[in-house]
Amino acid sequence: MKKIYLCFLSLVTLCLFPLVVNAASGTIRVTGSANAVVGNQVKVTVTLASSTKIGSWQMDLNYDKSYLSLVNSSAEGGGTSMASSSATGVKSKSYTFTFKVLKSGNTKVSVNSYLAYAFSDLSQLSLTSSSLSIKLMTQKELEATYSKDNNLKSLSIEGYELTPAFNKDTLEYKVSIPSDVTKINILAEKNDSKASVTGTGEKEVVEGNNRFEIIVTAQNGSEKKYILDIEVEDLNPISVKIGDNNYTVVKRKDILEKPSTFEEATITINGAEVPAFKSEITGFILVGLKDETGKIILAIYDETAKTYSPYQELHATNLTLYLADFPNDLKGYTKTTQIIKEKEVVVYKYKEDSRFAICYGMNIETGKYEYYKYDTEEGTFQIWDTEEMQDLQNDIKTYQYACVLFLGGLLFAFILILCLLKKKHKKSKKAKKNEKEVENKFEDKNRSIQEEIKKEEQKKETLEEKLKKFDQFDINDREKNMRE
Repeated sequence: MKKIYLCFLSLVTLCLFPLVVNAASGTIRVTGSANAVVGNQVKVTVTLASSTKIGSWQMDLNYDKSYLSLVNSSAEGGGTSMASSSATGVKSKSYTFTFKVLKSGNTKVSVNSYLAYAFSDLSQLSLTSSSLSIKLMTQKELEATYSKDNNLKSLSIEGYELTPAFNKDTLEYKVSIPSDVTKINILAEKNDSKASVTGTGEKEVVEGNNRFEIIVTAQNGSEKKYILDIEVEDLNPISVKIGDNNYTVVKRKDILEKPSTFEEATITINGAEVPAFKSEITGFILVGLKDETGKIILAIYDETAKTYSPYQELHATNLTLYLADFPNDLKGYTKTTQIIKEKEVVVYKYKEDSRFAICYGMNIETGKYEYYKYDTEEGTFQIWDTEEMQDLQNDIKTYQYACVLFLGGLLFAFILILCLLKKKHKKSKKAKKNEKEVENKFEDKNRSIQEEIKKEEQKKETLEEKLKKFDQFDINDREKNMRE
C-alpha cells in the first residue's frame, strides 16, 4: 500500500515537473546516546539527507521490543513508519523517537526498509543507512563504568615555584611571594578529561598567609583537594590573638568591605598605619584581621585597652544588627545556638523546637541595644518587648507559687487522710478484738450450757432407769400378791 502511495506521488510529480535523468544519492543516519539507564528514556533521531532535493520517501524503524518500549514518535502516524512527500522538495528530513529502557543489555536501532525519490525527476535515490548501538545498564552498572581519576596532571603558580615540586599524590604546597604582589594566577591541568577542577585562575593575596584550595572531582563524584599556602612577605606583621585563634592585622584597604553606617579611616597600631572603619553612632573602630588560613574578618579595636573582639553583623530588611552578649540569663528560656544568615549565633528559645529565637544586640543605625525576636521561618527580626518578657516571667513565678501551694495543700490532705485511715484501722482492730472476746464468752457459755444439758440428760436417763426398775418391781410385787 505504501509503495502504491509512493508511485502515485511519483506520477503526480512527473506530470508537474519535466523529467531529467540525474543519478542522485542520499543517507539515512540513526543517532542518539550510546548508553541508557534501565527505567529511563532514551531518544533516537532518524535523519534522511541528500545533496539534491527529495520529493517523497518511505522508511521503517526497526528495534527490539524486549529491550525498548516506544513512548513517543514524530512520525506521520505516530508509530515507526515514516512516509511523506514535499511539494517544494527538501534536502533533509528528521524524525525523533523516544523509548523507555526495559532491561539491561545491548540492542540496536536501525532503518530496515526505505525508499526515496528525487524531487526534480522522480528518480529513485541511492540510499545508504546506518544503525545505532545502545548499551543498556542499570544505574549501578552505569556508575561502575565512571572514571575514578581525581588527580591533577600539573599544578603551578604563574612565575613562581612550588615547594615541594608538584606530584599528583602530594596534596599541600607552599609558595613565597614578595610583599608588593597583590595578585597571583593559579594554573592546573586535570589528569582525566572527564574530571572537573575548581579553584584555579587569578586570585588576590595580602600580606601573610593566603590559603587556596584546588578541588578535582572525578567522573564518579570522588574528590581530591590540593592546598596552596601562598606566603606574601610582611615586613612588619602585627600579630593578634583572640581566644585560641591567631590573626594578623590587614594593611590593605582595597580588600576590606566597608560596613554600612561606618566611614573609612586610618589609625596607627604598633607604629604602622592601618586602614579602619569608624562609626560615630556606635563608637566602634573596626579593623581587618586575617587568620592562618587567609580568611579575613572585621574586629572591634579598643584604642585604649589595645584589645580586639570579633564584629558580627546580621542584615535584615531595614535593619543591621551587631550581636552582643546577653546582659542576663532569660529565666524560663533555654540557651542554645541558631544559624542566622549563615552564621552561628547564641540565642535563647522557649522550647528546643520553637519557631522564634531571642537575640540581643545593637541597631548600628541608632546605637541602641535591644532584645530581638528572630523568626526562623521568615528570616526576619522584631524588637522583643521586655515588658512582655517580664510579664511572662512574672506569670511563670505566679504559676510556680500556685503549684507550690497546690502541692502543699494536696500533701496536707494526703497526710490527713492517712491519719483518719490509721485511726479507723485502730478502731476496727479494737472492735474486732471485742467481738472476738464476746464470741469466746458466748462459746464458753454455750459449752457450759451444753454440759448442763448433758448432765440433765444423764440425770434423766438415771431417773428413767430407776423408774423402769421401780415399775418392774411393782409389777412383780403385784403378781406375787395375786398368786398368794
